[in-house]
Amino acid sequence: MIRKYLSLAVIAAVLAASASAQEPGAPKKLYRWMDKDGKVQFSDTLPPEAVDQARTEINATSGMTTSSLERALTTEERAAKEALEHATETASKHAERIKMTEEAMIASFQNEDELKRSFKIRTELLQQTLDAIEAGIGSQRASLASQLADASEAELAGKRVNARQASSILALHVEMAKQQQILVLKQGELVALDQDLDRLVERFGDIKGSGKAPSPAPAATPPAG
Repeated sequence: MIRKYLSLAVIAAVLAASASAQEPGAPKKLYRWMDKDGKVQFSDTLPPEAVDQARTEINATSGMTTSSLERALTTEERAAKEALEHATETASKHAERIKMTEEAMIASFQNEDELKRSFKIRTELLQQTLDAIEAGIGSQRASLASQLADASEAELAGKRVNARQASSILALHVEMAKQQQILVLKQGELVALDQDLDRLVERFGDIKGSGKAPSPAPAATPPAG
C-alpha cells in the first residue's frame, strides 16, 4: 500500500513539474515507458534509449492518456510483417478468384445432376491416369527386381556387376521415385476433386435456391474473319 501511494506521489510530482516546465501554450506531455531493467519510468522528455520503446503519452495537465505507441520494429520484424501482409493479400485475391471461377462454373450448369456428371468425367479421367502410373511403377519394380537378382547372382559367382547394368539399376531407382511422387500428387488431386464437388454442390444449392444470379460464364470470343 505504501508503494502505491509513493508511486502516485511520484506521478503527481512529475506531472506538476512537467506542467510548470512547459512553455505557455505548448502541449504539456508526459511519457511513461519501461526501461531496460523492466522498471516503469515517467518523464516529460524521452531519453535516446527510450525513443524506440513502447510508451504511453499522458496529458501533463489532466493526467489522461492521449496515445499509446508500440515498440519500433527491427528490420527483420518489419520484413516479416510485410511478408505476412503480402501473403495475406495474395491469399485473399486467390480466394476471390476461386470464388468467381466457381460461380461462373455453376452458372454454366442447368442443374445439380449436370454438375455431378461433369465432375464424374473428370474423376474417371484422373483415376485412369492413376491406374496407368501404378501399372508403370509395377512394371518398373518387376524390371528392377529382375536386374537386382541378376546382379546378385553375378556377385555370388564372384563376378563384377558390369557398369551398364549398374547404371540401369540406378536409373530405375530414380525413375520409380519420380513416378511415386507423381502418384502421390495425383492422389491428392483426386481427393481435392471430391472436396471441390461437395463444395460446389453446396454452393449450387445456396445460389440456385436463394435466387441469386451467379456470375455469368465468360463469353467465347468469336473467331476472326
